[in-house]
Amino acid sequence: MEIKLTASYVLTDQHSKSSLKMPVLVNLRTNEAYNPSDLLEAYPSWGNTQARDVVKRMVNGKAFSDQEKYFIERFTGKVFS
Repeated sequence: MEIKLTASYVLTDQHSKSSLKMPVLVNLRTNEAYNPSDLLEAYPSWGNTQARDVVKRMVNGKAFSDQEKYFIERFTGKVFS
């Protein structure tokens, strides 16, 4: 599965860094992949943040299917109520 979060980032299990079909956050510009606890600076104003928290910010206020929500929460932990 692949979910486009922003113009520059996707959450996917189709990257070589994804093991056992666990999602990773991928920067489309660099093809760099991040696991949930990896630190990255997605945008300068966000500073260095764990990838799980970056994804939480990116999905905030957006609509997703139940299947997409499940996939996102496999990466972030509980986000949707």
